[in-house]
Amino acid sequence: MRSGLLAAITTATSTLTQFAVSQELPWSQNNLPLFRKNLKKIYVDQPRQEQSALFEVFNGDDVFQNDLICSVYVAVDAKNPPSQTQQLITNMLGCKDKTGVVSFGDESDYTVEIEEDVQVYTLEFRLNVATT
Repeated sequence: MRSGLLAAITTATSTLTQFAVSQELPWSQNNLPLFRKNLKKIYVDQPRQEQSALFEVFNGDDVFQNDLICSVYVAVDAKNPPSQTQQLITNMLGCKDKTGVVSFGDESDYTVEIEEDVQVYTLEFRLNVATT
């Protein structure tokens, strides 16, 4: 999922000259995440899998769904955000169905946090997938 999402985001943001996509994972250096250190650089994390009850059945044989979840991070200067920031978020959110993963439902959303003078956008992509 990560490689497909990374490729889709790279394509979707190729015309936005104020941002760059990193091939690195969003690890921390000296207790500071790379996306906080390298502003305007997009980092795609490894996907994680979660299982949740789709239908709860009285006899306990619940029907479950498996979700692949991948987080994407980008940080900008909170005082002077790049003019292309909203277009960046819109373009990246549209990548939810371009991951190359066969799924039964695709969702994407984002949150914004301000930490000191840095605005951190965390996008979350959720794909409902079948298991074998």
